[in-house]
Amino acid sequence: MIANELNRAKNWIEKKDLEEVKNCYERALELLDLTIEITKDKNRLKEYLRLREMMAKLYIEKKGRPKLNNQVFNCICTMSKEMG
Repeated sequence: MIANELNRAKNWIEKKDLEEVKNCYERALELLDLTIEITKDKNRLKEYLRLREMMAKLYIEKKGRPKLNNQVFNCICTMSKEMG
């Protein structure tokens, strides 16, 4: 679900609709916060918190950053593969 929101953000960045980009990041942060709340593994928690920091950077910026968005997306996909 978090990756879905980042993918949506990528599409809105391409369309230059920064309000929708921000909405996607907001939803992604909410989902990540919920994930952090239920995480018991300390190593995984550290990774989620690092990821949250990167996502928060995207959220507070006034412009779309496709490269950073893509890096965060790839990070989430890698984490998902390792957990699966």
